Amino acid sequence: MIYRHAIFLTVFCCVFPALMVIADSPPIDYYQPENIRKFADYLYAQGDYLRAAGEYQRYLFSQSSALGNDILRRIADSYRLGGHPDRAVQFLETLLQTQPNSNLARYELGATYFLMEQYDESIRFLKESQDLFQGEEYRWKSQMLIGMNKLMQKRWASAFQHFDQFDLSGLPETAGHHASIYKRYAEDGRELSSKNPLLAGFLSTVLPGSGRIYVGRPNDALLTVFLLGVLGWAAYDGFAENGVSSRKGWTFGTVGGIFYFGNVYGSVVAAQTHNRRTEAVFLATIPLKIP
Repeated sequence: MIYRHAIFLTVFCCVFPALMVIADSPPIDYYQPENIRKFADYLYAQGDYLRAAGEYQRYLFSQSSALGNDILRRIADSYRLGGHPDRAVQFLETLLQTQPNSNLARYELGATYFLMEQYDESIRFLKESQDLFQGEEYRWKSQMLIGMNKLMQKRWASAFQHFDQFDLSGLPETAGHHASIYKRYAEDGRELSSKNPLLAGFLSTVLPGSGRIYVGRPNDALLTVFLLGVLGWAAYDGFAENGVSSRKGWTFGTVGGIFYFGNVYGSVVAAQTHNRRTEAVFLATIPLKIP
């Protein structure tokens, strides 16, 4: 019993003064700008980018403009990483209005256009920015990104020429390695198996179903031949029985004619679909990484 009391008194004497110190300390003001910034940095580090963007904006409104440019870039970065590149563009454009010579903001705006799949806009902006970049780092990075845009546009010949003329001297080893990889993919892209939509349509016009065989869809070809055969036979039977006034003949003949032209159009679409799928599968294999 005495032993328990001794332990209790010892713990009390150690803990009570600490509690008194905590009680006497002033409460934390979470609305102070420096605490808002700390919380925003914490959310950003945890990957909670959208909430971090909101806290950075709160910090921006409560802080002097001297720190505004750094916070604008961090807000844009948060929105970009959080899957809202359109919001990131707004803040990067605002940042460039106040810091037109910012290499980082200019490059990130071009990269954000790329993430938004606005490839033409990304190429245009990065090309216009070439003479505005200070130092070689952002020049070669933007050139790399221009080539990546062309790959995503499936402009294989243009992308190959771009990376073929890419000056690898002075680049980091990893950057030169990626440029070589992209060049090889551009070359492979030029040799992708594709189907000519006009040829597919012509084949189906001459021989229904042959266009589907051309694009690698033999089951559709068999179905086309079967249906056209049934409709054609039904129309023939109607006209043979009642002549040109046969309602059955005209009905099945009209349906057969519509199906015939649908077979031609469907072959053209099937060739286009084949090409899009082939290119999409190929693009998915390219290890694109924004430098």
